[in-house]
Amino acid sequence: MQKRKFTRSSVWKNTDATIKVPDNLLHDKRQFLTIKGKVENLGANGMFLLTNERVPVPAVAEITINFDTSSNLPDLLMTASGKTVRLNKNGVGIKFTTIDLSKLQKCIIQKINNSEISEREIDKYMLSESEE
Repeated sequence: MQKRKFTRSSVWKNTDATIKVPDNLLHDKRQFLTIKGKVENLGANGMFLLTNERVPVPAVAEITINFDTSSNLPDLLMTASGKTVRLNKNGVGIKFTTIDLSKLQKCIIQKINNSEISEREIDKYMLSESEE
């Protein structure tokens, strides 16, 4: 039985996310936990964040996704809001409550374009090395 209505896709290895969630163990709800991890998969309605940290479920989450941690280009950063919905030993599932799908699409296209440039540079380098 599959609950998910939309597919999620694997992402690039250097795609990270940071989530900010209320620390439910504290009586003062103004305290937040900031949790970082690798994005395992991503779709229009949610994502799975690989992390070893304790994540409260359910909890409202403010999310920042960085599609390229080596560059930190603004075109490869986006924010969203969500809710933690599932926790397992590998990380936490998050359902988006607010996401700019146009920005998500732009980040993905920019990442693909940057990856293609890198691959062309590698190919160019490899060709020049083999000619020597």
